Amino acid sequence: MPGYTINAPISAFHTYTASASLTIAICSRTPGRRTRTTPPGRQTLFRGMARLMLPLANIPQPRIGSFQFHADGTVTLTNRPLPCSVVILENEGALRTIQRNETYTCTEPFIADMLTLHDNSFLRNLNATYGEDDCRSQMASKALLRMLSHHYVERKHRNGPFYFQFTDLYASNIFVDEQWNITCLIDLEWVCALPAEMLAVPYWLTGHGIDEIVDDNLHEFDVIRQEFMKNFEAEEASMQNPTLASTMHKGWESDGVWFWRCLTSTNAMISFVKDHNCPRFSRLSSEAEEIIS
Repeated sequence: MPGYTINAPISAFHTYTASASLTIAICSRTPGRRTRTTPPGRQTLFRGMARLMLPLANIPQPRIGSFQFHADGTVTLTNRPLPCSVVILENEGALRTIQRNETYTCTEPFIADMLTLHDNSFLRNLNATYGEDDCRSQMASKALLRMLSHHYVERKHRNGPFYFQFTDLYASNIFVDEQWNITCLIDLEWVCALPAEMLAVPYWLTGHGIDEIVDDNLHEFDVIRQEFMKNFEAEEASMQNPTLASTMHKGWESDGVWFWRCLTSTNAMISFVKDHNCPRFSRLSSEAEEIIS
């Protein structure tokens, strides 16, 4: 076969300065050297992300699910909700909990099925625990999530409306130009209509792993989170019915953001429960873990 040559610029990597000591690499579609953003560049990035998140969620949806594309060119909200974490867990052996074409008009059944998916993943993973104590700790945390879930569902929104959200909006999927304007996104197939409470500030903005956002790292993240939210609120102010920023603030103040992260995390659920959700109510002792598990 004849050879082919594609003349295309090689993407340059730029680093977004998350804090005084941490940077995050983001791809740029224009050639250039490795650089650091200035605070104005960070503001541009945050505004760009808000301008992507808000229009996507601008049209309320009647159910939790994903788009299904049909052969006749029509698109319907009739596919199961498919965050990227669901596929990861299923590919690792978890039994499918949410069947194809299954959608939800109420938040609680969706939560129950997502937690069952995590239970299935735990049961199918022969290396899920280090021993009996760790096993009881994980089982207790999973049970507590079911017990505490009603604290994090806004009753007036339990039956919708729901909003389309990115579930794979990571730094590696964002392309920017030299001025840090977002020019391209990849991995858009994981967009879902989800409860409003699940919309959150991307956790990677300070460069820490999601299970590392505790103590000083939590304070550092909160500073950046507030900066992001100022840009988000400014963009939302032009919308007809701005409510999402308020919901995001409530989720942060109640630690609900960590509960919802549990549903879509592949390996940090236990850390969220112990570091964020459980301390608000009571510390989980080894005796309590044994009783609950």
